[in-house]
Amino acid sequence: MNRTPLPSLVTVLRTLGTYGDRLSPADATPEQLAVVAQAVEEARRLLAVAKGPATTGACPEHPTGPLDPTDGLCLLCRGRRHRARLQAAAIDADLGDVVRTLAEQGETEAVRRHGARAVARAQAAAGRGTHKHPAITRRPYDEELSR
Repeated sequence: MNRTPLPSLVTVLRTLGTYGDRLSPADATPEQLAVVAQAVEEARRLLAVAKGPATTGACPEHPTGPLDPTDGLCLLCRGRRHRARLQAAAIDADLGDVVRTLAEQGETEAVRRHGARAVARAQAAAGRGTHKHPAITRRPYDEELSR
């Protein structure tokens, strides 16, 4: 069910209700009946939309997707465009800038500025990854177990 057209449907139905009080079979004019017919068709159209799936109509690719309340654009498309921009920035990022940001302001700020992918590339190029655990060293009894 799509709740978007319900306020308009309520308004049209209220308008139709007022015609019931004003029209009489003896005094009805063709113009009045044309207005009533138009209101009935509008109510039918709105009811069909309300009975259908919840669509926003703002995005042809995501007709049922959420909209940003500030500008009415599709949030799914916006997220995809944002990820694409971050990916392009990660590819184009100068690793020296990323390494400097890592050293000066830390990993959180570097990810915010350059994106996670660029930070990972910079750390890999610098020979330090995000792996926090020390390397496992061989213990003397490991050799005994492997025999």
